[in-house]
Amino acid sequence: MKNNHRYPTISSQPNLKDIEENILSFWDQDQTFNASVTLRPSKLSDGTQNEYVFYDGPPFANGLTHYGHILTGYIKDT
Repeated sequence: MKNNHRYPTISSQPNLKDIEENILSFWDQDQTFNASVTLRPSKLSDGTQNEYVFYDGPPFANGLTHYGHILTGYIKDT
């Protein structure tokens, strides 16, 4: 059966482990992280050092924070 859509058909039972391994393998082969560091300017326009910042995704579904979010974030970051 031919897929006439722009995007590939996605299984209703995706193998998330395989998907993650494929993504990590691509990033490793592509040197994605190294490229992001190389392309980032070392200094800002005002001459100060450009710091590395990691933006973590939204930590909560409903937008309301509570102690559990702080605790899990602290444990993850530590």
